[in-house]
Amino acid sequence: MTFRFHQFFVAIAASLLLITSSCNDKGAKDAPIPREKMQKLLLDINIAEVYSSMTKDTLHKPGTKNADSLTAFYTDIFAHHQVTRDEFERAMVWYKAHPDEMDSLVNGIMPVVERMQSGK
Repeated sequence: MTFRFHQFFVAIAASLLLITSSCNDKGAKDAPIPREKMQKLLLDINIAEVYSSMTKDTLHKPGTKNADSLTAFYTDIFAHHQVTRDEFERAMVWYKAHPDEMDSLVNGIMPVVERMQSGK
């Protein structure tokens, strides 16, 4: 191998290393809301969304979400988890930008939702 070829090989290897490490989420900063807390928050929000569509009154069609109830539920959920709406929205943006973390987040919630649906 000539010296020039060796330099070229090292430059290509270094470039590939930089490219692959920049795409790796291990170096990404931590989520604004940790996964475990976000899972609990999303579970409560999911329950609130379902419950708001079950609220029966003369002002809302059956099966539609009651926006007034949802607003109150969200306020209570955020207060309970000590999170602001802005923090929650920033966390959702972060998780959407990190699909592996989002998958892990959702996969952690699904067994709980399935247990709740089955009544166990």
